[in-house]
Amino acid sequence: MPRDLDTRNDMQNTSGTGLKCPTCGAPAAAPAGAGGQSPRPFCSSRCADVDLGRWFQGKYAIPAVDAADDTVIDALIKDAEATFDPHDD
Repeated sequence: MPRDLDTRNDMQNTSGTGLKCPTCGAPAAAPAGAGGQSPRPFCSSRCADVDLGRWFQGKYAIPAVDAADDTVIDALIKDAEATFDPHDD
């Protein structure tokens, strides 16, 4: 399994001192001070850019049912019609 698809539990350092970079596994950058910027939860701006590139390439996606596949909906309608009693009030 690619490093970026590991479970969230793997995001914790083994030493328990902080987060690991989701891109390369190195310790994450320190939080930014007041008014500053930090690449956190990444270790560097480069790793943050790699992650952003993966988003742009569509490597992170939620699986979906094909919209043209209405067999699931048709089955639900058929089941609902079979259990519907118009005389039941």
